[in-house]
Amino acid sequence: MSILNRKLVRELRDSWGMLLAIVSIIAVGVACFVAMGSSYGNLQRSKQDYYDQCRMPDFWIDLKKAPLAEIEALGSVPGVAAIRPRIRFAATISLPDVTKPLNAMVLSMPDRREPVLADIVLRQGGYFTDRRENEVIVNDAFARHHNLAPGDWIHLVLNNRREELFIVGTAIASEFAYLLGPGAIVPDPEHFGVFYLKRTYAEGVFDFDGAANEVIGRLAGTNEAERAVHEARVLQHAERLLQPYGVIATTPLAEQVSNQYLAQEIEGLRIFALFMPAVFLAVAALVLNVLLSRLADQQRMVVGTLKALGYSNAQVFVHFLKFGTTVGVIGGLTGCAAGYWLADAMTEIYREFFEFPNLVSHFFVGLHGTGLAISIACAVVGSLRGTRAVLRLEPAAAMRPKPPRQGGAVLLERLGWLWTRLSSGWRIVVRSTVRSHTRTAAGVFAAAMGSAVLVSGFMMAKATDYLVDFQFRWIQRSDVDLVFKDERDADALDEARRLPAVDAAEPVLNAAGTFYHGHREKKGGITGLLPGARLTVPRDRQARAVRIPAAGLAMSRTLADILDVQPGQSVTFRPAKGLRRERQVPVVEIADSYMGTAVYADIHYLSRLIGEEFAISGVQLAVDPRPMQVDALYRELRELPALQGIHSRHDLIAKIQETVIEHMAVFIGFLVLFAGVVFFGSILNASLVSLAERQRELATLRVLGYGPWQIGSLMLRESLIVTLAGTLLGMPLGYLLTVLMALAYESEMFRFPVVSGPDVYLATLVLGLVFTLLAHLFVQRSIHQTDWLEALQAKE
Repeated sequence: MSILNRKLVRELRDSWGMLLAIVSIIAVGVACFVAMGSSYGNLQRSKQDYYDQCRMPDFWIDLKKAPLAEIEALGSVPGVAAIRPRIRFAATISLPDVTKPLNAMVLSMPDRREPVLADIVLRQGGYFTDRRENEVIVNDAFARHHNLAPGDWIHLVLNNRREELFIVGTAIASEFAYLLGPGAIVPDPEHFGVFYLKRTYAEGVFDFDGAANEVIGRLAGTNEAERAVHEARVLQHAERLLQPYGVIATTPLAEQVSNQYLAQEIEGLRIFALFMPAVFLAVAALVLNVLLSRLADQQRMVVGTLKALGYSNAQVFVHFLKFGTTVGVIGGLTGCAAGYWLADAMTEIYREFFEFPNLVSHFFVGLHGTGLAISIACAVVGSLRGTRAVLRLEPAAAMRPKPPRQGGAVLLERLGWLWTRLSSGWRIVVRSTVRSHTRTAAGVFAAAMGSAVLVSGFMMAKATDYLVDFQFRWIQRSDVDLVFKDERDADALDEARRLPAVDAAEPVLNAAGTFYHGHREKKGGITGLLPGARLTVPRDRQARAVRIPAAGLAMSRTLADILDVQPGQSVTFRPAKGLRRERQVPVVEIADSYMGTAVYADIHYLSRLIGEEFAISGVQLAVDPRPMQVDALYRELRELPALQGIHSRHDLIAKIQETVIEHMAVFIGFLVLFAGVVFFGSILNASLVSLAERQRELATLRVLGYGPWQIGSLMLRESLIVTLAGTLLGMPLGYLLTVLMALAYESEMFRFPVVSGPDVYLATLVLGLVFTLLAHLFVQRSIHQTDWLEALQAKE
């Protein structure tokens, strides 16, 4: 081993405390990069493999009822590679040990196994056999939750008839990778399942012989860009071709609910993988810069001696560069290992939300190599300033002790009325903090980045709670929602009011259709409510109730922006059902929501709009919350065949709390840990560097009668000033970061609210101070171990 390498090993060993802090910050940055990048790669690869395996459709067309012969004509449209007509209906499930009626989606599949669009992946059992007509394949999550297996029987209400079905297998499907029931925002396999029936059996039970009510298709082209060219033209042609059979909705892959959630999560990981590591690595570079500058100053005489002995500038430069590079390598390798472990943990969480046939954590060699390269580059950049400083010195000048720093009054001393009121200890602290401007700036920056991470994390947690409150306690206030298979008259509302445990019942009319404004158009729907409805209350941005106009619409801000319409203007609405005549409708009010693109109208006005006297498609119920009363209601609802779906708001909120909020708590815990590493590492490093630089000064104070704790208090005050300044500067940065993340996640389907409050900033400030105090404990230990006599000796 060469002399310089032995010197390097000795310096690394002597500075292990300060280096450990820097290595920790680098490791956290690389771990974030590797974990989020790996999770991105895992989801992206699994998604593509899954879509290819199941032949994921490029579009869905929902119809009222169309003959197969007419649907087949769509297959000859230029740009269409393949189509498959199928039967799709909502149903309810009856399980003997479950009081609540459960919701189901029923889909037809070919009687015999063959490659088809929107295929399924069997998990247990097998495909349909020739032994029974009434065989069913159940989606795997629902089956596992209710302990259902091949060979069991299950009862579904299909077309107003209670049918007994024999389970032959369980399966998953790419179009339900994120399986959402009606009105849900998180998967809930306890209350919603997908059931696959034989095509011939579905035709018979739903009276759809030789007909279908949904078409799925693939577009021509070998990649997304080529298929995108055909998409708009094909869907427009399909609407014209199938219009006589009641086109309810056309959905391209980009707007399919499961795909939207999956794509949004993947994009979010990509954004986080770029931003989060940058924060930690930038802090590490600055902190390492401070350390190397101090090391260079401390060893200027050694460097002068080396140059005098014949070592070249390049050799000395490489020697100091090795110091930083070693830190980068150790931090990078540690971060890669931690990142792989974190990616595995994140992938395990994703298995609870997304259903994939094979979602595993892969080892991405390129990603780990990039993470290691970034950490080394970060360390090298952090080493350059201190290294350059020693290279500029001539040997004779370098072998003399460094001249003392220039003194002089600091800015605060000019404020005589304030300066005279400060104690001598505070004057020492202020002068040291101001004069060590590089170290102070690095500490402030590190604290600001840690503060920004904390503020952003706490705001995300607060936003999740606010979203649940706003959407499911302020806007949607019903306890149970009933959805009918077809529109009903006022008698259905009276019947609902007579159900057990019902305290109040309000009608709802949902009318799907297309909105037009100028050259813009958007598919959506209108929800009809009673004037003064209490169980659904549209609200604005300030959470104030928005009135339901007697004539006109209260439109969500998101849809209004899409259509470029303002209050007072009119839009054209063409219903998907009924007379399907285009009507000019004024937009009277603008409402706000964080989910979907809701539009509200007076139910009487909407009924006339679709050509009905008074129609309802569902009823919202406020019920007696006592368990016996609720059970009586559910038993009664299970006997009503006209119901298409039954949704409990309490079940939905409980599922959100069980999944999203619990996982958010884990996420916040990691953010606090990572921010703590930034605070702790930067403060510890800066304090130890300051202690090493000022040993003679502090030893003089010791001789003058200052005890170790008093000297420690001076160091602590400096750290607190830096932490407080950085934390306060980081708070608006954290708010801005949250705004940017909300914009990144914003879509027609989901918006993330930006919510703040004094508790967010107070918690950030308290945690910043706690991390500072923890770091100071190590500094205080070093102060007690200092040899003050040795520190007083002049170094000539």
